[in-house]
Order: sequence, then structure tokens, then C-alpha cells
Amino acid sequence: MFYNSSNSYEYNDCVSRGACSVSPAVSSMQEVMLILLRQISYYLLKLKEFGITKEDIIRSVISEIALMDAAKDFSESQILNIFSGQYKNLTELRKEYLQTCKLRNEQCHDLRNLLKFSSKTSLSSILKRGDKEFLNKYKKLNQNQKYNTEILAAVVKSVCVNLICLYEYECSCEYASDTVLEALNIFNSFRTDRDAIKKYTETLSKIDAELLKLLKNAQTEAYGKIEESDVSTSTIPNKAILVSGSNLRDLKKVLEYVKDIDIDIYTNGNLLVAHAFPYFKSCKNLKGHFGTGVFNTILDFATFPGAILLTKNEAQNIEYLYRGRLFTTDDIAPKGVVKIINDDFSPLIESAIQAKGFAKGQQREPVKVGFSESKLNNFLEKVISSDFEKFFIIGHSDLSISMNDYFKKFFKTISDNSYALSFSYNPHKDNVFYINLGNDYPQLYGVLQKIFEKIPINSDKLAFFLTKCDVNSFSNIINLKGEGAKNIFLSDCPPTVINPSVLNAFNRLYDIFSINEPEGDINHLN
Repeated sequence: MFYNSSNSYEYNDCVSRGACSVSPAVSSMQEVMLILLRQISYYLLKLKEFGITKEDIIRSVISEIALMDAAKDFSESQILNIFSGQYKNLTELRKEYLQTCKLRNEQCHDLRNLLKFSSKTSLSSILKRGDKEFLNKYKKLNQNQKYNTEILAAVVKSVCVNLICLYEYECSCEYASDTVLEALNIFNSFRTDRDAIKKYTETLSKIDAELLKLLKNAQTEAYGKIEESDVSTSTIPNKAILVSGSNLRDLKKVLEYVKDIDIDIYTNGNLLVAHAFPYFKSCKNLKGHFGTGVFNTILDFATFPGAILLTKNEAQNIEYLYRGRLFTTDDIAPKGVVKIINDDFSPLIESAIQAKGFAKGQQREPVKVGFSESKLNNFLEKVISSDFEKFFIIGHSDLSISMNDYFKKFFKTISDNSYALSFSYNPHKDNVFYINLGNDYPQLYGVLQKIFEKIPINSDKLAFFLTKCDVNSFSNIINLKGEGAKNIFLSDCPPTVINPSVLNAFNRLYDIFSINEPEGDINHLN
């Protein structure tokens, strides 16, 4: 019943493409890349023991993990260049480590079975190596070790995603990146340590929550304190640019570039939350939000009559899209997508001018985003001053038709003496406080901290109904459980995010309930 999974979200990219799982080729590439990155991590850590830090290579490892899913959009030559670049890092780090050991008269501990890469290496040979390594890895692991390994991999990816977001604000967290390297390094051992996997999974989940706090502070410092705002979803006649993704810094750069140009800017996807920040509300070129859902890239892009910018550090589903008016600020541009160099957005502007733009425009109902802190505080005071039965936290993000039906029944089922804070479904009831934050995890975590100041996270009266499953979900849930949360319900996860058997194991290992049917789920809490 997950809102963008293949069996419940009626119009998402997964359904439109007819492909709702990770392809074997992508899995094989990822397997070989992880081997390469974990071997790089080994030498980075060894050099760090000598007081030698390679910050640029560390960041490249973090970025590679965070954006690994984007490999499906790259050409063969681009993929080979990525592997070649990381292999160069590996050989240079190893050489420096061995030389440093010799100079300092220290005993070296070199890795065995190093990956080998040359100018003659083909993509097909990488895929074959990935298949072989995948099978070898799982032969030496029992079932629970396999699941725990996949869960740790998901948590590592979540931390890396938040770290590269933090880099955008010229901030870093050395402790977080070092812990990622250490987690990768445990897989260089001949035997996989179950306790080490569990330790790093829990440690990185806590670090991930700390990164979200840092990101929230960075956003607030850069764009002001978030406010409750009405966001236009209408369009007006003019030439236009669509900015899609989640990178607020890229949106700011585009708006600054066009401030004296008669071109309208619309956000798409996760950038909905931008309209709640004072800085973006003051930008005259920012006209509103365009799109039908965070994961509806194909439909949104196909119907937008202007140029489209894919913001940095975002894996987009563009492999089936018509190319020619897509641009990106990313370091590597997928085939058919134009790379923006040195923040020169003139090609993007020219494309928007050449496109037909909105001829008439359409009027649509606005949506609310953000929240009023005083209203939230008043609501929480109302809750704790009553002898409430349950307090539900629901969301976040949009919901499918089936999930909307679920919560329509859900709010008819709960008692009048129960309360809820919802980041997704809005029943328009006095005992429910609704907040739309799109998919901005840092701001969402900020709201949760305000709740936990009033209602202890380990309270039996508190229950979480998590309606969104993505790269951050496992990390967030593990952290909530580690902090004492007792009642967590999780919706379905699409196979493109996590293997269904891993999801089932995760729910079992961390005592997570599946969202099924309102009355039964609520009764489960009693």
C-alpha cells in the first residue's frame, strides 16, 4: 500500500516504464563499485593512521555511494570513466601507503585480491565480475547475515546522501565520513563480523539523525525559518523553466541568474518545500509548483512546455524520456542531457526561450506547505493537557488512492480522544494537525523533535505510521527504535528501493508492523 510502489500508485514512473525492479546489469555494476570503494576505504583508513587525510577522495567515495542508482542513466563510456577514476584512486592510495610504511619503517598490511582495471576493461567484463562477486559473497553468508548486510548498505547510502547534501552548504562531518569508511572496510575481511555489522548499522543510523539536524540548521541559516505558505499550482502564459529534484542551492542559483530576465521558474518534485522558506518566497520569478507527484518524472517532464533543469545529486528516472531540453548541474550528465558548466545557465535560458512555453496557462487550487510554529505549539499543548488515548504520527509525502482510502477509514476508526500529526493525509479534523513538508527530511525531523519534547518517544501512547519508503527509511526507523519508539507501522516498499525479502526480514528484526487494514492496525496497539 506504499504510495509509489508498483501495486498501488496508479501513475508513477515504475508503472509507466513497465519496469519495477533493479535490473541485473545495474546490480552487477553496483556490486563491483562497492568492492572498489571498500578497498579504497581500507587504504584511506590506513593512511589516516599515519596522519594523512585525503579529503577529496573521501568525498568522491561518499558521492559515489549516494548516487550509485544514477548509473542506469549513464552511457557505457561514462560508466567506464567512473570505474577508471576510482581505480586510479585505489592504485595511488595503495602506492602511497606502501611508500609511507617503508619511509617510517612500519610493517605494511596490504589487501589481497585487489580489483584490476585497465584501458581494455569492458563493461561486459565488469558485469561478469559483478555477477561472480555477488554469488561469492552470498555463498559465505547465512540468511540473516545477508539481510543484515543489505540493511547496513541501505543505512550507509542514507548517510552518504545526507553528507553530500551537507557538502552543498560548505559543511562537513568528519566523524560521519570516517564511520562510513569503517563500515565499508569490514567487508574487506575474509569473514564478515555479524556484531560489527550490527554495531555500524546502529551507529550510522544515529549519525544520520545528527546530519539531518545539521542540514535543518544550514537550511534555516541560508533561506530563513520555515513558514506556512500557500503555493500556486497554476501556470501563466510565458516562457518557463522547470527545476526538478531537491537541491535548494541549485534553485537559488537559477533564480539569481534569471532575476532580470522575463522567464518564469516552477519547482518540481521535492523542491515543493522551497516555497515555505522566506528567501524563495521573495523571488519574483518563482511562480509556483508544477507536477503531479514526486515520482512522476515522465508525466511531468513530458507535459512541461519549457526547459528542464535536473538539480545536482539526484537520481532521476530519465532513461525513457525524450531528450533535448534537459539540463543538469551534476558532474556527469546522462546521455542526451546538457551539462551546466560553472553555473552558466545561458544554455538553459536559451532552450526556454526557444520552447513554446505556456500559451494560455491553467488555474488550479493552491497547496499549503510549511507550518506555523505557534500553531504547532498550541496543538501540542492541547494534546498534553488532555488525557489523550493515542498520538499518531503519519506520513510523509503524497499518498496513492488506496492509501488515501486507508486513512479515510483510519480517522473514522480512531477514538475522539486520540490525536494525530499528519505529514500526508489531511482529514480536516480538530484532533489532527496537518503539515506538508514535501519530502524534506531535515525539516520533518525538526518537527519530530518538538513533539518528543512534549511526548516522550518511548511512550506507549505514541505510534508511527510511515507511508513513504525510500533510501532514508531504514536508517530513520532504526534510529527511532534505538531512541525507544515502540509502535512503528511501515507501508510497502517498491522493489526498486529494497528487495521484498529484505524488507520482510527488516520488519522482523526490528519489530516493525506492516500497514494492512485500519481497524486491525489500531486494535494491534491496544
